[in-house]
Amino acid sequence: MLSRRPAVAVAAVALVALVSLVGCGGGQTKAARTARYRAEATVVFAAVIQAVGVKNKVERADAPSGVVLTVPRWFRPQGTYSMADATGEQYMLEDGSILLRHEIRVVGGDGEYQVEVIPHIAQMRSGYAQPIPLKPDDLAVPGWVHGRTDSLYLEIYERLKEYEIKPGT
Repeated sequence: MLSRRPAVAVAAVALVALVSLVGCGGGQTKAARTARYRAEATVVFAAVIQAVGVKNKVERADAPSGVVLTVPRWFRPQGTYSMADATGEQYMLEDGSILLRHEIRVVGGDGEYQVEVIPHIAQMRSGYAQPIPLKPDDLAVPGWVHGRTDSLYLEIYERLKEYEIKPGT
């Protein structure tokens, strides 16, 4: 029979490693959310469209207003894609299913821009005919929604990193 000490030591090392990974990712996410870029508006907008297209379908991209909208997509409560039938219609939506789309805005001017990623969230609930709109800070919003939003920020940040205005410059 194995002693408990090695198991406790392994668990402690694993916990430290996990905390380190989460800490590093959080700093990168914060940098991505607050980054400002010095570039032409067309360069920033093109990078946003490329980044959005990695994991999402673009429904509309309007360069003059600097807005990109993703195609709304249904997700199961656990965050996996919800299936659709051959006509593209959703069927068998579970209680708690999430309809998610992102609105990405390039804001600023005079050669300095920032990117805002705004999730638009609605949740299907038993007893309701229509999905219920949720604000991003609503406690009913599953954590994976924030993860998808952060992932989008990071994808954009990676493409625009060379144009980032470092704090103090």
